[in-house]
Amino acid sequence: LGVLPLITLTQLGIIVGIGILLDAFVVRTLVIPALFAIIGPRIWWPSSIVHQGRHRSRH
Repeated sequence: LGVLPLITLTQLGIIVGIGILLDAFVVRTLVIPALFAIIGPRIWWPSSIVHQGRHRSRH
C-alpha cells in the first residue's frame, strides 16, 4: 500500500506499518510484561477459579 500512486492508500499503508511496529516493539515487549508484573498471579484468574472450584468439590 505504501508504493501505490493513490495518496490515501499510501497514508493508510504507512499508518498500518507504524501500528504493526508499535505493536511488535512496544506493546509486546514492554506493556504486556509490565501488566503481568503489576497484576501478578491474578493474571490467570479464569484458570485459578476453575481449579479452586474443582478442589472444593472434591473435599
